[in-house]
Amino acid sequence: MKQLLPIILVLLAAAPSLVADDEVRLKDGNTRKGRIVGMDETSFRLSLPGPVPGQSAGTTSIPRANVERIIFAPDRTLEAVRANPGPGALNTARVRWQTLQPMLAVAESRAGDAGNLYGECLRLTGENARLEEALGVYAEVEKGAWNPADREDAKRGRLRTMIDLGRSQEVAAEIEEIATSAQDPGLLLDSKLLIASARLAALEQLVAENPRWEEDPPVRAERLRLLHETADNALYPFLFHGTARGQAAKGLGILLGLYQFTGDQEEARKVATDLAEIYPDAPEAKKAAEFLNKKNEPS
Repeated sequence: MKQLLPIILVLLAAAPSLVADDEVRLKDGNTRKGRIVGMDETSFRLSLPGPVPGQSAGTTSIPRANVERIIFAPDRTLEAVRANPGPGALNTARVRWQTLQPMLAVAESRAGDAGNLYGECLRLTGENARLEEALGVYAEVEKGAWNPADREDAKRGRLRTMIDLGRSQEVAAEIEEIATSAQDPGLLLDSKLLIASARLAALEQLVAENPRWEEDPPVRAERLRLLHETADNALYPFLFHGTARGQAAKGLGILLGLYQFTGDQEEARKVATDLAEIYPDAPEAKKAAEFLNKKNEPS
């Protein structure tokens, strides 16, 4: 399926007339149907459905001043990207974002969602240049999306990307504020995971800068603090919100990385086993299985 994904995404992106129509409700009471394919400061561009399925009858412009509301149809391209985000979906996600980007502030548009998915695809490449690009996309969505949920998702994406770039200290206070003020359980769990990732990054940096940390009491104490705070925050979703399977699995994945970094192979094995058995469909379970298989190989 993953091998076919790029082909499926290209077909979906190249055939907008094969998906459901958007509905443009005008202030005079009339309705136009088609697919919104662009806009500028004065008008929306609507691709009209043709008499033959899969063909367009052309495009028309509708003045923005005449539009009361647009009901956007489900976006199958975005849903396909959401199901398998990452480098394989990067080009399709970019094209969809570029198409929808002008509609970021238009009520009910999927532009914010498209930006966040494109940012996630960029982030998952792990390449610094693309991480920097992801920061720009997240910042634009966070500032301009009409949907508050999209703005919150963009904020979390931006913070994750900053951590990936090794800039966790720059956003430490912002992450802590989210953790203490979040009313939404999902946002609280995400903030805990962000803190865990930031603490683990700080721990790795501390050890890299102090290879003889065992001989330095202040550094040894700081290492212990970062270790405990990483573990506590990473475990929080699993211990208190185990039904939030995606976040619980991500937390255990961070914890597995912590124990691998510290060389605690026994604790790493226990966490990997829990991941593989309790959340077998999570992306983190694949890494856990690889770790367990490697441990079981004859030396």
